[in-house]
Amino acid sequence: MDTPETSAPPGLDEAAAPPAAWAGILPTFRERFSGWHLGMGTPDVLAGLLRGLAALGASEPGCHDTARAMGLWGAQAYPLSASLAASMPPDAVADHPALHALLARLADTPPPEQADREAAATWHTLVRGNDHELTLRFLTLTLRDPLRWPAWLRHCWQDLLFLNRPDLAEAALDMVPWDAPSLPLKARLTAELAFHSQPPDKALPLVAALDPAQWGLWRIQAGSELLLRLGEAERGRDLLATLWRAIPWHVNLTLKLHALYAQPIRETNDEETSSVAVLLYSWNKADLLASTLESLAASQLGQARIFVLDNGSADHTPQVLEQARNLFHRPSGGPALHVTTLPVNVGAPAARNWLLSLPEVRPMTWAAFLDDDVILPQDWLMKLLGAAREHGGADRIGAVGCRITSATAPHGLQSADYNLFPRPPKAPEPGALPNRVAIFDNCTGSPDTGLFTYVRPCLSVSGCCHLVSMAAIARAGGFDLRFTPSQFDDLDRDLRSALAGMPALYAGNLAVRHVQHSSLAKAQTLRQTGHVMGNKLKLDTKHSDEELAGLARDTSRMLWDDLAAKHDTLVDRLGRNA
Repeated sequence: MDTPETSAPPGLDEAAAPPAAWAGILPTFRERFSGWHLGMGTPDVLAGLLRGLAALGASEPGCHDTARAMGLWGAQAYPLSASLAASMPPDAVADHPALHALLARLADTPPPEQADREAAATWHTLVRGNDHELTLRFLTLTLRDPLRWPAWLRHCWQDLLFLNRPDLAEAALDMVPWDAPSLPLKARLTAELAFHSQPPDKALPLVAALDPAQWGLWRIQAGSELLLRLGEAERGRDLLATLWRAIPWHVNLTLKLHALYAQPIRETNDEETSSVAVLLYSWNKADLLASTLESLAASQLGQARIFVLDNGSADHTPQVLEQARNLFHRPSGGPALHVTTLPVNVGAPAARNWLLSLPEVRPMTWAAFLDDDVILPQDWLMKLLGAAREHGGADRIGAVGCRITSATAPHGLQSADYNLFPRPPKAPEPGALPNRVAIFDNCTGSPDTGLFTYVRPCLSVSGCCHLVSMAAIARAGGFDLRFTPSQFDDLDRDLRSALAGMPALYAGNLAVRHVQHSSLAKAQTLRQTGHVMGNKLKLDTKHSDEELAGLARDTSRMLWDDLAAKHDTLVDRLGRNA
């Protein structure tokens, strides 16, 4: 079915003036910044890079120009970020007096967690409850204060976005005593709220109505993403190219734009799907498992076969699995759903290994592991297989994963690609636990703005939905039972696969909704926290310094080579700020 074309509001393609001197991804960035290539999709990462650019700016003119452009982008994309405000180059918004005045005002008030810890703790409790009337009363007391509202708006805004109560966020904005210098911020945050909570065609006019002189770079990014979500791929891509010409050093933007220009991936055929075993294990989550299986059955599976392990459940999981047999049918005939029932819970690593050891699974090319609480798009398997094929296949790739988001709007990011910080392991301080496997988690807890919809090689991907190469299992082994019952077993397997020469691949053009957070995020009790810390200690002490240093070095080289090639391809196509 054709997607109806939506006219972009006039002027949406007018970006703010780019930096005076074009600076793409310079050799200095690779030589002097240990983590530039990892990504820059959050304000705290930008703040750290700005501090480094400031230190180099006096001797490296390209660093100074990039710092100005990065500061302007950061101010427009994350106007409430305290860390960015503290790292902002003095001349970053010098040509934007209204934005400069607004940022100065926002920086004047200390954060509530310093000035009023009790009130900050109260907000933390309220936002995780369901008493909206009490939440409104709290916001009234804090946001109507003419002196404190900037700090409290900064403190509360992301929580308000994630509550999925646009009316509450709108009410909060209406409580603020806006004056003329600060009023443009209300329009900017209203557009951001619409971006995350409204259909794209409803949000687009609000984004386009923003003042280009004050919010031009973010306006282009948000507008292009909304066009892409409306199905207007060419117009969204071309608009994003306008932004890239202004800030071509942006890693996520470079990767995303390159993916949009890439040739469409050839459709997956039955022969490819017949070499896939879809594997799930579950323990006492019958209702979530039922929803996951319904979602799986509605997707394009081709000739893939499904294997589910009931990991000692005491609820109605057996009934759910029996009813699910009628959901799956293989075009070539034969049973599509295979069920294994264990009398006790053996933990995640053993459950995964059990599934991998099944005679019907061992000859497969790929094992597609799914959590028992996911919502799958129809083409999830086709996208993962297509990405794998385009990047070397199961003999070169250890695993293929995707973007994991929360299941409810506004679909906050839970994970993207994981990579090691490119530094050798450090000896722990006396009395401290080692932290030798330092993973750069570039997005968890952030809104999904579209900056993670790229494809690139990486060290590890989320185990929530990923293909695992059976060749990598043969070469590097399965899941380590020492990480029972769960946590870090999939990361450890990816580490061993990369050490064996088979790194992972991140296909961020696919998003899978995850109903529950990871066990790491859910660790709330002392016992749960102790278990997570124990497994992290096992991970930190499992590999030698030489292995970890070599892996960090090789992963860094892999990411930089990939980024540089994609950056140069875009320069050849689009020119240098032409």
